[in-house]
Amino acid sequence: MKPQAEDHHSIRRAIAAIPGDVSNDAVGNNVANSDDIYAPESHSAALDPNTPIVLGHRGTGKSFWASVLGQAKTRSAAAIAYPRLNLRDVEVQFGYTGIGGEGGITSEAIDAAVPPDAGIDDAKAFWWATILSAAARTASDSSFKPKEFVETGRNWEAREDLLAQHERRLLAAGKTLLVVYDALDTVARTWPRRHLLTEALLEVVWAMRAFRSIRPKLFLRPDQIEDDALRFVELSKLKNGALRLEWSSTDLYGLFFSRLAMTTDREARMAFDKLLACLDLRSGDDAATRDAILTRRWSLVRDAKDQERLMALVAGPFMGQGTYAYKKGSTYKWPITHLADAFAEVTPRSFLGMMIAAAKHGAAPEDRVITAEGIRHGLRAASKTRVDQLHHEFPWIKGVLAPLAGLLLPQDEDKVFEVWGRAKTIDRLLAEAEERRYLPPFPDGGRGGPRELFEALERIGVMSRRQDDRIDMPDLFRVAARLLKKGSIAPA
Repeated sequence: MKPQAEDHHSIRRAIAAIPGDVSNDAVGNNVANSDDIYAPESHSAALDPNTPIVLGHRGTGKSFWASVLGQAKTRSAAAIAYPRLNLRDVEVQFGYTGIGGEGGITSEAIDAAVPPDAGIDDAKAFWWATILSAAARTASDSSFKPKEFVETGRNWEAREDLLAQHERRLLAAGKTLLVVYDALDTVARTWPRRHLLTEALLEVVWAMRAFRSIRPKLFLRPDQIEDDALRFVELSKLKNGALRLEWSSTDLYGLFFSRLAMTTDREARMAFDKLLACLDLRSGDDAATRDAILTRRWSLVRDAKDQERLMALVAGPFMGQGTYAYKKGSTYKWPITHLADAFAEVTPRSFLGMMIAAAKHGAAPEDRVITAEGIRHGLRAASKTRVDQLHHEFPWIKGVLAPLAGLLLPQDEDKVFEVWGRAKTIDRLLAEAEERRYLPPFPDGGRGGPRELFEALERIGVMSRRQDDRIDMPDLFRVAARLLKKGSIAPA
């Protein structure tokens, strides 16, 4: 049966009801739950005990996967999605979480154990203590804290003996202990201390390669491991073995369509089933069951052609109207192009945010679920949300972007630098960073000029250079920052 207007309206309602900005923590109230797990094939290594470092920007899923690993129920669901990882034989403890509560370890624990004038050995002793305490917790019901093992962590002979005992115990039981570290950007509020603690942790991670059954796993922002101030001699080897969490366009649409297939809105689910029937995608291996989605058997989580056909039913085939509508781009490809940062990466938060905003924009059409104009509005909403999210990680970001409002891009660097100079942007952000005790964008010496400020924005994917050396900014940030660009979507 062909979908009717009421079917489109029901699906539209289900899209609008998708949680828009569900951020997760490794522990506490905001942990992942089993129903939220969507498992791209490329994320398998993020859960693999043999992958010590997972890299990702905000919104790519670092804390989500950390919390999945940290709970027995979600770990079991992940074991279905990634059977080759043997996650049922893995025990998980946290070495750092950034927030407190049961199982949590915060920067206060570091501050209590590593004094302000500490050296690298003091910092390493703390990180060794997080591994020793995690191993001790798996051996008994006691809630051992890292502070109880700092002195043992400082004594290499005692440390090695204790770890060897835990290694033998775990091997005999056929278990692997995974010690997970999340929210590592919160370990310090000054650049020298962050350099110290990050380098010490990486040295400990490298040393842990001697153990088969005790494995550390770090969820890190890319800029933290790319820090030029890190002097650890084996850093390049750790970088080469790191996994970067990325979401392909197929992954993003698979996530979106799986949310619709699994909606608790019965009318919307039946209406969505009618859309699938139009494409012969609702029976056999193409049935949208929870297990089929989790194990990637459902074609709409892996087949880009099927996804594009379905998106044409949801939003129409093109972003324009009339004979030359195709020149505006397809509704399938346009969102990915315009939501990408300077590294050409799109986060699921931005993608779902765009679709949710599109479903809430304007009057509901009769012949489709969302409109091209709704998607363009969704970009504006996603851009604002992305800059707000970025502000939580880099509190200086809005003060740096605000003076650029109205500037036409792409632009010669002199024009951009001149705007920052007139607004005294750098002086203001340094003063605010000192007053509010957050990390400024300049790691070396705490100061820098407009070129260093641009390079800081470049490192986090907010700005880029074109081949002709002019400065540009992806639409994902440009729209919310109210910069202009010929032929592109205008700020609201």
